[in-house]
Amino acid sequence: MAARRKKSKVTSQDIDTLFRLAELYNTDYDFQAAEWFWGLFKERTIEEFINKYPHGSREYQFFERITSKWELAGLLVEKGFLNADLFFDRYGSLQTEWDKCTPIVYGLREKWNEPRHRENFELLAESGREWQEKHPPKV
Repeated sequence: MAARRKKSKVTSQDIDTLFRLAELYNTDYDFQAAEWFWGLFKERTIEEFINKYPHGSREYQFFERITSKWELAGLLVEKGFLNADLFFDRYGSLQTEWDKCTPIVYGLREKWNEPRHRENFELLAESGREWQEKHPPKV
């Protein structure tokens, strides 16, 4: 049997925040966005992305919806409103999600001259990488 690791203090507010985050992004639109993200989104440069999904297109909006979920989660974790251990234990480290989004997010930052665009998502992914290194699988 694997050794039990020390658990961080999770409050009822953390649980409530996690549930509220999940509920906020539990719509038919979000399921469509996730289906697109995991099935059809393959573009690896901002140019490919913008050419295929111009601003205002449904797919562009899907990308914004997916990344805004992780941006909000990152903000909640960063500001201490959501326990990071609880979040990562539920959603994983977000490495795959961030890796898929990185070239587009970086491209939008440059295109819009907005270096902070989705910075909390990026910070969340960095924290997730560290969390993953410290937390081997439970089973």
